[in-house]
Amino acid sequence: MKWFKILRSISSYLNEIAGVPNYKRYLDHFQKCHPTSTPLSEKEFHRQATDEKYGSGSIRRCC
Repeated sequence: MKWFKILRSISSYLNEIAGVPNYKRYLDHFQKCHPTSTPLSEKEFHRQATDEKYGSGSIRRCC
């Protein structure tokens, strides 16, 4: 069980570095900062994150 926690921590850290969107963190933030609004669904959240990263279907590249 201890190894599982360590691996989960490492995974979370690497996802943070890579910029992988975190829906739970989004919900926590949304509830604190926007309590009267309705948050995006998980599907909408990931779609928006993908669109922001890749430009709504056209991949933006540096080279």
